[in-house]
Amino acid sequence: MNFLLGDNGQGKTNILEAVYYLALLRSFRTNMINDLCQWPQDSFVLHGLLESPPNPPETLAVSYGSERRLLINNTPVYRASDFINRFLCVTFIPQDLELICGPPARRRRFLDIAISQLDAGYLRHLQAFYEALKSRNAMLKQPDKYPPATIRAYDQVLVKHTAAIELARRRFAASMDDILVDKSRQLFDEQHLITLKYLSRLGFYLESCEGDEEELSKAYSQGLQHSFERDLKNGSTSCGPHRAELSCLLDQKQLQKFGSQGEMRMASLAMRFALLDLIRSQRNPDDVVILVDDVIGELDEQRRANFIAELNKSGQILFACTRIPREFTAAAKVLKIRGGKIED
Repeated sequence: MNFLLGDNGQGKTNILEAVYYLALLRSFRTNMINDLCQWPQDSFVLHGLLESPPNPPETLAVSYGSERRLLINNTPVYRASDFINRFLCVTFIPQDLELICGPPARRRRFLDIAISQLDAGYLRHLQAFYEALKSRNAMLKQPDKYPPATIRAYDQVLVKHTAAIELARRRFAASMDDILVDKSRQLFDEQHLITLKYLSRLGFYLESCEGDEEELSKAYSQGLQHSFERDLKNGSTSCGPHRAELSCLLDQKQLQKFGSQGEMRMASLAMRFALLDLIRSQRNPDDVVILVDDVIGELDEQRRANFIAELNKSGQILFACTRIPREFTAAAKVLKIRGGKIED
């Protein structure tokens, strides 16, 4: 346990964000790279030493200015997929509430990042799908310039990768749902049950398909064909993984519609703990770094105790706070943060 202790505005969250960026080459707060630069700079550099015995130490470095440069042990790396996940991160941050009540895109992002941490092949399928989707949508917006046959040529690429994405998401959601049964007891009580439901929302053909990759590919191909005229009219692809949804329920009721703020917060914590358990079951638990940033202020006393008891089962933790919660009794290292710097 490592507490990052300091007043508001001293840079505690920036440190967590930097660790997260070294793991996944993205922020947990923004999609705008320029927002990560210290004002008024237009570039940043991150450097970290990764120690995970018995593996040899490894240095990771990212620089971003006119272009992004990645280094592992001072050797250039040119593909993001070769850099990310040298270590794994699970976050507990205020923005996690959006996993329950935020827009569907937030939950799709959770799905895609989580599965990519467990399966490198998934990320490649996802990147290829979105590249093809971008090209197809660009052509759909200019039907006078591109004939239907040219636009439909991208269907084969979408179909190839969508089946793999869909199967991975369904397996992930099912595994998470199984774990959430246990997390419900730990974070709520015996009378309440959190469940997770994956909604393809890819059109009737794929939504109703429960088969293997070949059957899913055939169903999605039919869906694209069925929706092509509508896509031409709207200038975008209406059927695909980019429309999927992940719904969290408490006692079979949609939390997004019927849950209290406290219930939604606890459910978001339960989802993160379920992900943590799933990662540990498939990867070395020591490879996981847990980032916590002020997520217990809204919880009542019992729920705070439940959260902390569950967190204490974890490995390396970076916990940002203005004061150490009294519920923590285990030994911990305290790092004071002031003006963006660590005072050990």
